[in-house]
Amino acid sequence: MIRKTILWIGASILPVALAFSMGQNPPATQDPGLVIMNRACTVCHAISEITKFKGYYGKNQWADVVRTMRADGAQLQDSEVPVLVDYLNKTYGKVELPDGDGREVLEAGCAGCHDLQTATKLKLTKSGWQELVARMVGLGATVNDAQVPKLVDYLSKNFPAP
Repeated sequence: MIRKTILWIGASILPVALAFSMGQNPPATQDPGLVIMNRACTVCHAISEITKFKGYYGKNQWADVVRTMRADGAQLQDSEVPVLVDYLNKTYGKVELPDGDGREVLEAGCAGCHDLQTATKLKLTKSGWQELVARMVGLGATVNDAQVPKLVDYLSKNFPAP
């Protein structure tokens, strides 16, 4: 009898406690650009039609895409266009790499397999970059032995460990 009473009380209180706790922690707000993209772009396109261009378009190209889509009927207010373009560029835009000796090696030897936006978020020590580059070369990266030191120096200078 006591077990049934405890179970009944627990079953009665649990939903109330869950509802109360959910009311105390409102969901995080979404990026306004994501909201606009989900509303205006995914009406006609699967998200993969946007993400497949990650790393290929810069801000000007994303602005051209948005202009073209508006001309084709995308429902966007004038005030939403810069928000959407900024979001697309920030999330899927082409990385503008710093100038320097080794940039070409990075673009040619790494971008074939990696999106440079993800790769350049790494922050490693010089030895960390050496280990990573050696591992990638072992996996087939098109970087020859003479290019490795140039690439490691470029990466460690421009994307150092904090």
